[in-house]
Parts: sequence; structure tokens; C-alpha cells
Amino acid sequence: MSSIAIIGSGLAAVSAAKSLIQRGIKPVILDVGENLDDKTQAVVTNMSKTDPEHWADADRELVTASHTSKIKNQLPIKLAFGSDYFYGKSDGSLIQTDGVMLPYTYAKGGFSAGWGATVLPPDDCDLVDWPVKNEKLNQYYNHVLKDLPYSAAEDRLTTHFPLMSKKIDPINLTPGNDWILQALNNSFDKKLEDITFGQARVLTRSSDHSSNQGCKYCGCCMSGCVYDCIYKSSQDIDQMISDKTIEYIPKTFVNSLIEKDNSVEISITNNNKQIETLRFDRVFLAAGAVGSTRILMSSRELYAKEIRLKSTAGFVAPMLSIKRLISDWPEANTQPGIFLEYKLDSLSNHWVHTQLSTPNELVYEKLGIKANSKGVLSTIKKRFSEHLIIAHGNLHSEHSNGYILKLIKSDKLGSDKLISRREYIADPHIAIKNALKKLSFIGRKVGCHILLPFVQDSIRTGGFHVGGTLPMKHNPQNVTDTNLLGNPLGWERVHIIDSSVFPSLPGTTIGLLAMANAARIASEFELV
Repeated sequence: MSSIAIIGSGLAAVSAAKSLIQRGIKPVILDVGENLDDKTQAVVTNMSKTDPEHWADADRELVTASHTSKIKNQLPIKLAFGSDYFYGKSDGSLIQTDGVMLPYTYAKGGFSAGWGATVLPPDDCDLVDWPVKNEKLNQYYNHVLKDLPYSAAEDRLTTHFPLMSKKIDPINLTPGNDWILQALNNSFDKKLEDITFGQARVLTRSSDHSSNQGCKYCGCCMSGCVYDCIYKSSQDIDQMISDKTIEYIPKTFVNSLIEKDNSVEISITNNNKQIETLRFDRVFLAAGAVGSTRILMSSRELYAKEIRLKSTAGFVAPMLSIKRLISDWPEANTQPGIFLEYKLDSLSNHWVHTQLSTPNELVYEKLGIKANSKGVLSTIKKRFSEHLIIAHGNLHSEHSNGYILKLIKSDKLGSDKLISRREYIADPHIAIKNALKKLSFIGRKVGCHILLPFVQDSIRTGGFHVGGTLPMKHNPQNVTDTNLLGNPLGWERVHIIDSSVFPSLPGTTIGLLAMANAARIASEFELV
């Protein structure tokens, strides 16, 4: 039997692991595998054993705390139970930035440890520069979704964005989100080709299933689910460990790798901070766009070479509704409620992806509203929040600024330093301005108006969807190109399977795309 290693434990890694297991292979997963601190995890575990109405106020405040929501002129950073542990820390030793956060992670489960779990397959128009099209990927979207919790609905979105699964179990929308969706349906003709919308699609278990609990509508979803209703790839990792279908080796930092004598040698720094070499027949690299790029650059000794890390541009736009949108918070699911997709004819044929929702717990914290707060000021704030809608938009990487990465050689083995700086170009400003203009037009149709002074964007603070450093091509020519199986130029036994091989990044969510592409590669490579 072939010995195969997977580097990383995020969405792409787990998707590949499942496909390999189906082919009769027991992969070895190498992972740094950082976890939530023990003290907070104990609180989360304790909360999961009881219903939300019995939670202690102190525990609720701990897991929903968000220090980043109080920072002016910066998009709030999503946390997991009040912790930012799943964001890689730039201490200057291995990664150095220009002050703008570079999105990378060492967490068990990768960024899924704290993601919003929204999923949407890309439309064909957002994959025009891809050598792999939806015609090929469609079967893998379905393959990936078949054993995941999936809240979705049959609605207008399906015209351009098929459900890709018959197993859907939609979450109950808040009354405010339901009203917005109905207002959009009443205001826009179904035949429109440049505007579509529907209920947000999320990998969340809405109903009880076997021994697993469904959504408790506790009002804390964007801070993390203590009941594990929101999918994280670490859930599958733990299950595969229990089933003994994988070998999981945490606290393992991969420095570089090389193909040699029909095998792959991996240089790692182990838990004892010692360098050692592991050998496998084949390796799947899924360390995230930043991590995989660092490993490839170090492996190929691409020192002082600048590589562009693509990113999507994002914005958050609060909107004021003329109509009062009744809220049932905190007895609500606070994940995004509505997906609104629209095109900008003056810009391109790519979709702008916007998530609309009544306020979640992060917004309430920014407004100083607590679940059980009372008093005149609190009542006024709550009334104001019932006229508030939050729009979170994302644009295709073609209209976004990225990052410039450069690797600096170190005399000490395993200590090469990755230098990152944010790219500043004019295009994203124009694109976001146009996106907001059309969003304003759509909003006015349903009695909602953008509060322009409070709009924030990611141009200077950094984007969270990144990739494109090692793009797939039909005919790889450059040392940073990969083929359709994610093999870097000249290599046959190393497959890069995360978003670093995306030729471009759709504005729509990229998690499902990463899982499907990883499953495709792990299913289609030839076993030798």
C-alpha cells in the first residue's frame, strides 16, 4: 500500500483525506494543530451540556467577546469563542509583515476553526481563467456535500448557483431576514440576469441528527457553536482518528520537501524543536495558501523572488431600514441570512457576493447591547438595531489588491523567513465604489439606505480569502506553476491542493471550491 502524507488539516486536507480513504489508503496527516486554550475550552464544553437559557452570563460574555469590534477604521476580525488562536502570529522569526495581517493559520482544522461556514459554488463566469471548469467540478461539489450538514433552500439562487445536493435542511431565518428576502422577491423580476438572491447557504446542522444536536438558536453563532452544529474540519479529523482511518501527527512544522528516488522527503521541525526527515511515496500539500507557498518556495530555494498572493476585496456596509425589522435575538441563529449576488456591467462579468443579515452578536457588542441588558439607553440602542442591516461584500480577485511575498534564506535549517507586504493599487477603490453604488440601488428598492460614513473595506487592513500563488495551468511553464493535479513544474509525487493553486478567486465563498478541487485531485491521480 502507498504511504501518503497530507500536510495540513483544513477543508482541502480533510476533503482529500476522505477521498484517499475511499481508495483504500490510510493517509498520515502532518499538522501543527494548535487548539483553543484549555480554560476557554472547558467553558465551551460545560456550556454544550446545557440549553442556552441556563448559561451563566459570564460564560456567554467570555465566548462572545470580540476585542477587534472596538477598533476604529478596521474590519472586525472573526474570533472563535473570543480567541484569535487560529490566526497565525507574526513574531518576525518566520513570517514578517508590513503591519497588515497576513491570513495564515496553524490551527487544527485550519481557518474552519473559526469560519462562518458559508458555501456557494462559483458560477462559470467566475472560473473563466481556470483550466478546470464546473463541468468537471460539479460531481465533486456533490461528493463533498453528501456527508456534511447543509442548510440551504430552493430559491432564486439556484438559477446560477445550483444546490449541488438533495440533502438540504434550512435554518429558520430571523423575522427581519425573512422580511428582507421577501421584499427583494417582491421588488425584482425573476428574469433579471445581473441580480439574484436567496437564503444564505451554510454548513450548519439545523435539526437533531442521530446523537448530534441541531441548532439551538442561541444567538452566538458568529462567535462559535458550543454544540458543534457549525461544521469544522477538525470534527472529521477527530472522527477519522477514532475510526483509525488516518494517522494524525500534531505539533509538526513542515520546513520543505523534495522528490527523490521515487519518493518525497519532508523536512520537519518536531515537537522537540529538532529537525528530522520523513519519507513518503506521495504528498498532498494543504497548508493553506500562505503555508503551502512558503513550503514550495523553500523547497525550490526561490529566495528573493517576489510572488503575488491574490486576495478578494471586501467591505462591510451598515444599512438603515425604514421598516422596523423585528429581532428575536438572542434566541436566533446569527449566521448570515441572505446571499445577494449582483454584477457590475461597467466593471466585469464577475459576481459581487454580498451577505445580508440583521445584527449578530458582534454588532450588538459594538453597539454596547447585551443579551439581558435593560434601561433607557439600552432600549434606545435596541430600537435602533431593529432598523439595521449589515451587508458584507466580497469582490473577485481580478478587482482586488493582494500581497507580495518574498522568502529570505536563513543560515539555520528550517528558519527561512517569509516577508509580506500589502499591495496598494487603484483598482479595488474603484471596484468597491461601484459595488456600493449598485448595492445602494438595490437597497433603496426595499427601503434600505447605506450609512456611507460607517462603511469599511479591506483594502488597507487585508483580505481573508487568498490564493493564486501556484496557479494550475494546462501547460505549466514557470517554477511556480502547477498542472491540473496540483503537481509543481517537474514534480510528479507532490500535489498542492489548497487555494494556492487557484488561478483566480471568485468573490463567492471559496471553501466549497477548495474542498471540491482537493477531492478531484485526490480521486483522479494515478496510483503507482
